[in-house]
Amino acid sequence: MVHKYIIPFLFIWSVAAFAVGAWAGLKLPDVDQRSDLLLHRSILTHGPLVPMIAYLLVRDARRLSIRAFPMFLCLGFVVHLSFDLFPRAWIGYALVSLPAYGWLPPVVSVIWIVISGLLCAFWAARLARGLPELALIVFGLLTIFAYAAQSEASLIGPLIAAIGCLIIGAFASLLFGPKADKQARALSY
Repeated sequence: MVHKYIIPFLFIWSVAAFAVGAWAGLKLPDVDQRSDLLLHRSILTHGPLVPMIAYLLVRDARRLSIRAFPMFLCLGFVVHLSFDLFPRAWIGYALVSLPAYGWLPPVVSVIWIVISGLLCAFWAARLARGLPELALIVFGLLTIFAYAAQSEASLIGPLIAAIGCLIIGAFASLLFGPKADKQARALSY
């Protein structure tokens, strides 16, 4: 009898966690614009720090309702960073900034954004348990991208970057993660 009420609650909780996680992942990197301490595209906000902390806090959780927020937070970061890879020009605010130093060179900025996107995709994939949740991640990435694309000029490059990050992150998760054998077995069923 208790399950009759718990299951719908967990579903609603999971959907809310997905939505809030995705929104936070899209918006948190630009919190540096509201700070007097950081330049835009700070290495601290446009990097893997926040997603890594979220991942580490729930990586061993069994319930999707607990893993939902960090999973979609990571995907939101992937989408945000994918759009940041395609500025009008690699000058000024398009560059990644390092506190107490300033803006980094374009090639370093590109490398930082790519590595950060790959790490976020890796952690999102590591939080998935089995093929249905990997499918949820793909659907989530495309949904988040469609939402974010409404206010962006460039679409094809960022879409390819986001999907590429997810593919590479998912394969890396299967190959190099500590639970790689366990996940590979789960996918084979």
